[in-house]
Amino acid sequence: MKACGYCGGQNPDEAFHCSGCGKEFENSTPPAPPPAQVSVAGAGFGIRVLARLIDMVLGLGVGFAAGFIGGIILLILAKTGVIEPGWRKNLGGFSFTALAFAFLGNILYHFFCEGIHGATLGKLCCGIRVVRMDGGPSTFKGALIRTLAYYIDGLFFGLVALNSMNKSPLNQRYGDVWGKTLVLKNDDIAPEWQRSSMHFILGFFLGFCCWVMAMVASLVLKVI
Repeated sequence: MKACGYCGGQNPDEAFHCSGCGKEFENSTPPAPPPAQVSVAGAGFGIRVLARLIDMVLGLGVGFAAGFIGGIILLILAKTGVIEPGWRKNLGGFSFTALAFAFLGNILYHFFCEGIHGATLGKLCCGIRVVRMDGGPSTFKGALIRTLAYYIDGLFFGLVALNSMNKSPLNQRYGDVWGKTLVLKNDDIAPEWQRSSMHFILGFFLGFCCWVMAMVASLVLKVI
């Protein structure tokens, strides 16, 4: 117990104010308030599926670009004798390493887009963005966790994610819960936490290039 120097009242050791007169004790700092939480509902399942489909369409462009660049690289390797004749037959074969690189490219695309700006091309077109639990700009950690968790949330055509969102007042899939993120409509994000178009351009450029290069690597590894 500690005594108040003003009125002499007895108070618990952890008290910051006297219970009798209300005077604040010296050298006492009240506990910080809990982090703010957004009060609006997160983006729904349908709009998020649409954003994912747009990113899948983008993947066709990534595949075309990777095929063009990879074809040039393979022709150069063939001309210099690095790979043996008949290498084209190996392009149709299955390779776990090539598949892993293809998945890695998709992961890096979402990681950079959502970590730097909060939105992939699909999310940008749908007017939604990944943010922290307090509504602030997304982080690389949160983007990585939710991106990796997508391969769990996406099981059974997204029913795993839908089950999580139905139980969450903020429409969080499991990746959002684990990554402490939300997906909000742009209009629901505070103006001071909006990120500029340059953030999107940087994130998209890095993500797209990593996705293309990973796909190129997957093609080349099938042959070498």
